[in-house]
Amino acid sequence: MKYTTETYSTEKIMDMINSYPYYISKIKELRAQYNSDVGGGATAQYGIESVMPKAQGTTSDPVHNEVERRLKRGAELSRLEARARYIQNRWSRITDERMALVFNLRLDGMTYQSIAEEVGVSTTRVYQIMKEACLLMKD
Repeated sequence: MKYTTETYSTEKIMDMINSYPYYISKIKELRAQYNSDVGGGATAQYGIESVMPKAQGTTSDPVHNEVERRLKRGAELSRLEARARYIQNRWSRITDERMALVFNLRLDGMTYQSIAEEVGVSTTRVYQIMKEACLLMKD
């Protein structure tokens, strides 16, 4: 399957790396919801409410509304997957061992301060290493 990719700035790539743990957890959550939704929550109205006038300008069909809701969720899932895939498709470009260590710790969700303590460098140096990684990942 062929995917189209956008061209991102270094700042956007840094933001995507910083958000990567969120992307992965949200993708897992959305996929679980998407797979578990078999019926949906919309049901037809019965009794006196079924003969009352409907609001104008909106669709009152519950099936149509459910389809639209799922399409929006599918679009959000696709957007998050595309961003995670962008990072995943380019992480092989990082060949320096220290840079790879810092990069992987950041993808694991560690803060710059904890990475600095783990690697034995300053927080500023961790940021510089991440900037260099972003430059390598930029197309």
